[in-house]
Amino acid sequence: MIWKKKRTRQKLRKTVNLLDINILKRKRNKLHLLPENKLILSPIVANNKMNRERNASGINSYEKEFKFKPEKFLTDHINKYGKVKWLDLCCGQGKALVQCAEFLEKNNFQNKAQLKGIDLIDYFIPVPTKINCLEFEVASLINWTPKEKYDLITCVHGIHYLGDKLLVLSKIFGAISKEGCFIGNFDLKSIVISVDPKNEKLKNIFKVNGINYNGRTKIISCKGTKKINFGLKYLGADENAGPNYTGQEAVNSHYE
Repeated sequence: MIWKKKRTRQKLRKTVNLLDINILKRKRNKLHLLPENKLILSPIVANNKMNRERNASGINSYEKEFKFKPEKFLTDHINKYGKVKWLDLCCGQGKALVQCAEFLEKNNFQNKAQLKGIDLIDYFIPVPTKINCLEFEVASLINWTPKEKYDLITCVHGIHYLGDKLLVLSKIFGAISKEGCFIGNFDLKSIVISVDPKNEKLKNIFKVNGINYNGRTKIISCKGTKKINFGLKYLGADENAGPNYTGQEAVNSHYE
């Protein structure tokens, strides 16, 4: 009798999953998914309400988002390993990077650090002439090819506006140094997989590879280099997904 009940529950679960998959497929067929070259022209991606002026620490800062001070991380890493590299993706104006570079220069650590900021739009603030450890680059993260490893990689609310989010995440994971770490804002609900409506496969990949995702804070983080192939085909981006947990319009990424 118990065996029959178990079989019945399994059948019901399978039926529900199939219904969820079919519903997702019907919804996707009604969507107009954008390829990457059109998505970057979307007003959602070029959102002028986006906060591009975050400080390193204090009010409206990386410290507030991620609960650590970048300048402290950098100096601690230098004291322990002799040097440090920080890559800030979707860095906005690069205000936090400039502040940290000035902090390092003031404390005679500048020659032991390399800081880099990448953003789709050239809104970067001027770099003081005394700073030589910082550079900015205008680039799409989809086309970004990491050429070195970094001890700290950050991305504050930038992943929300990417098309192929999983491609970018795989690049990030591979660009972390052996002793380095990554931390960023990420909304799991923005990943829509037609054959996996509840993203169970994705959650399992995260778990198996030591990638931490907090569904409450929407923070994704991990330590050390990771080579991950998600094994999914990217279909396109939905720019009309509506506001996400931040209240801002965001982009959903569709896979199968």
